Amino acid sequence: MSFREIIKVPGVSSVLFTLFMVAFGFGIVLPILPFYVTSLGAKPFELGLLTATFAFVSLVVSPVLGKWSDTVGRKKILLFGTAGFVLSYLIFAVSDSLWMTFLARAVEGAAAGAIFPSCVSLISDLTSEKQRGAAMGLFGMTFSLGFIFGPAFGGLASGISVQAAFLLSAALACANFAAVYFRLEEPKEKMESRDLPQKEITLLQHLSSPLLFLFLSAFMITFMIGGIDATLALYTAEKLGFGSTEVGLIFTFIGLLIMVMQFVGGALINRFGELAMIRVGLVLSGLGFFLLQFATDWSGLLAPLAIFVAGNATVFPSVSSLITKKVTARRGAVLGLAGSFNSLGQVIGPLFAGFLYGIHHSYAFLGNAVVIWGYAVLFSLVAVPVLMKPNVPLPGGKAKSG
Repeated sequence: MSFREIIKVPGVSSVLFTLFMVAFGFGIVLPILPFYVTSLGAKPFELGLLTATFAFVSLVVSPVLGKWSDTVGRKKILLFGTAGFVLSYLIFAVSDSLWMTFLARAVEGAAAGAIFPSCVSLISDLTSEKQRGAAMGLFGMTFSLGFIFGPAFGGLASGISVQAAFLLSAALACANFAAVYFRLEEPKEKMESRDLPQKEITLLQHLSSPLLFLFLSAFMITFMIGGIDATLALYTAEKLGFGSTEVGLIFTFIGLLIMVMQFVGGALINRFGELAMIRVGLVLSGLGFFLLQFATDWSGLLAPLAIFVAGNATVFPSVSSLITKKVTARRGAVLGLAGSFNSLGQVIGPLFAGFLYGIHHSYAFLGNAVVIWGYAVLFSLVAVPVLMKPNVPLPGGKAKSG
């Protein structure tokens, strides 16, 4: 199934445009924020707490908005999310104290909790199971495109003024709101999406569910990303003397690698299966973290980041694709729960990495590598045998193999 065929599916291009615009605006802010809040008096711990604030709010609202999207429709939730991004960037632009940046980050977290589960749900609603692997690969590739251009623009805009960068992000979010309002049509509900059993909504209470392993894998994705977000700017500033422009270029490099990986990710998923790709991705991600502790120049930094990104960008579409295949009832609520695990990883990841970084910078990278490799072993020994069974009882859905 080619990407061109996926894009031709009615409604998919509108969802991908929305995702790109969110990633672009988010990417503009990403390399600026650590230096901006430091100028307002933030310490390294407070920088990690700021990252965790975004994730915590998203953690709280994601399952609620995911469930609401099944009731009121994905489009209304997307409009709420895009409006939230506009507000958060405007608050950033006028911030003159640290508490205002925390407020802006909280609003941004609520917006993200609306946008990302809704976009994944829409892709799932609009595509067939056969198209799902390639569609999720295209989803990740589109997001990475925003990260290719966003950080580069952010670094350039910050050379004019930080406020200019935030106002540019706000303007893009306004354009995104208009695009969702005028271009996106609510898809019709599929037969398989009706009559959601109550036990699927309360899936977290069923610890024996095989889907729990996929939720834990979703947690690991953002746990790793949170560790990078909390330490990369600090490490490169301390060891390499980098500023916001250089950090923007690093994130542009990361976005380019994600795009390349997601371009081939769908084909790899279809050939080798989600479970195999999750295992390989976890091993590569851990290796990238392990090697980062030895980085002292550009080449020593970019090579481990490439390995890390290759692994992480492999795990994400594999987990998303497998969840949508395993769930036959309304996917919005279930993907909202997966979003909660994503947000939990973004809360714990930066706090864990930041704590270890405060002891010694190498401990942050080594500690993350150990955690990731440990989970890779657990997933291979415990989760894979369960998920590969041909008749796995799944809450609210048909039994399927991985």
